Amino acid sequence: MAKQFWFKWSGLMGLMLLVGIACQLTSPTPASWAGTPTAQAEAETRTAYALTQQLTQEPATQINLTSTPAPTEPIPTAETPSVSDPADALQGPWLVYPAAQAGILNALDTVSGDILEIVLPQPIYTEDLVTGHSPNGATVVVRAGSPLNTDELALYRIDLPATEPQKITPLLTLSLQRRIVNEEGKLAFYALEAVTRTNGLAWSPNGRFLAFNAALNNDSSDLYVFDTLNNRVERLNGLFTHNASPFWSSGGNWLVSQELTRDTLTGEWRAENVTRIRVPGYDDQNSLYLPAARSQSEVFVGWINTRNFISYSLTADGPSSLRQINVDAISEALIYPGGFVQAAFDPASGMLAFIVDQDSAVQEGIVAGVYVLQPDRADYSLYRAGDWERVHFEPGGMFIAAGPQGVLVFSADGDEVFLPGEGDVRLSPNGSWMVAWGTGEGSVQGARLYQPPSDRSLQTLTDIQVDRVFWTPDSKGFYLFGEGSLYYLSFPGLNMTEIGQIALESEPSHFIWVEGE
Repeated sequence: MAKQFWFKWSGLMGLMLLVGIACQLTSPTPASWAGTPTAQAEAETRTAYALTQQLTQEPATQINLTSTPAPTEPIPTAETPSVSDPADALQGPWLVYPAAQAGILNALDTVSGDILEIVLPQPIYTEDLVTGHSPNGATVVVRAGSPLNTDELALYRIDLPATEPQKITPLLTLSLQRRIVNEEGKLAFYALEAVTRTNGLAWSPNGRFLAFNAALNNDSSDLYVFDTLNNRVERLNGLFTHNASPFWSSGGNWLVSQELTRDTLTGEWRAENVTRIRVPGYDDQNSLYLPAARSQSEVFVGWINTRNFISYSLTADGPSSLRQINVDAISEALIYPGGFVQAAFDPASGMLAFIVDQDSAVQEGIVAGVYVLQPDRADYSLYRAGDWERVHFEPGGMFIAAGPQGVLVFSADGDEVFLPGEGDVRLSPNGSWMVAWGTGEGSVQGARLYQPPSDRSLQTLTDIQVDRVFWTPDSKGFYLFGEGSLYYLSFPGLNMTEIGQIALESEPSHFIWVEGE
């Protein structure tokens, strides 16, 4: 699949070269204008648009650039929605995101274009749109509500096309709520902060259990599961510390979490213990490892297999101490002891990528840059030196590293492309297209379309400031979030259609696809 990603469009790139030459022969450009960036961008846009129109009308030409012919594929064509029955407009899939109005989630039906409004108590913990999205893609659970109103702060279940949320369970006891209202002491506020932390929801891989944190039996946050099969909530532990960050094994037989306390001197959270519990029997609970003394929280990166996962400690100075934990053997192996900027994980290959900045590199006696650890290697290695700020893994099969110099796209198989001047990139689900964008601060403002492995843009999409891009699951179009509004573009025309405004205070990553029934 990785090689197809980089070579299946080789014929198309050759055809683009022929079209570009033809354009130069028939439409001479004055020498004084030919070399400007604006002229180059306009020429690439015209060429790409003509090519997309041709490819959607005629079969693509095969051009052999390797020993094995690689047929090109036509650019996907968006289908015009046809709604003959009002019920057809309620089948999804939906793009769900925070609305501009507080207390509302929008669900955009991508077939009909209709927007459903889901009204919830304020505030809505919109980060739950990602972690509370069920594995089958049909259900969303979020935390919402104020602790000042009786039983309002709770788990709410959303099953589209129904827009009326169903309350699963409150998250605080009445006793804690009264103490919060009356501002009595600090313990109630610690419990409130614990049950509303990020990464507070986790679905089991089979979608039967939803793990979450709540304070329903005592004054601290405990670990609970909602059993969707029996429609029942069960508490799994009840310690004086605050439970947080439920994390399911890839096999669904282990549930990992951490215990936190509040430092009475600094007021900061401190990670005390990382534990495991067997599911569904709940018959085996044990400590996995004790975090370092400076750890304010343990971050769970991903599972290498059904037995081993990767985690690190989040300290006041940033992430530190990447480690591998075996839940069966209850063993710990240190991967990288020092501080780093960010880490990302490819669950398919098992490869880990992380960024080490200049200060941390000096302390560890290494070079600043992007480092990788292959699953079959004992030690990490430098992949690309330089000043990098962010790294994440794309479901399309690639790592994305970004820094002041641009964006590096690379895979576990060694395929890569570097896009200078870009701020970030999103890969289409089928791996055939990339949309890169920048904010104008350290990167080129606007958004551009690329076709890997080429590092030259096919088309300039917009010159507005773009903050996020979301591809449709079929790779036929994508949504741009910029300057407070959401826009839709689809092949072959890629014209921008404004959908509407969204919540400016929400994180741009709080968008999900919800499948229909």
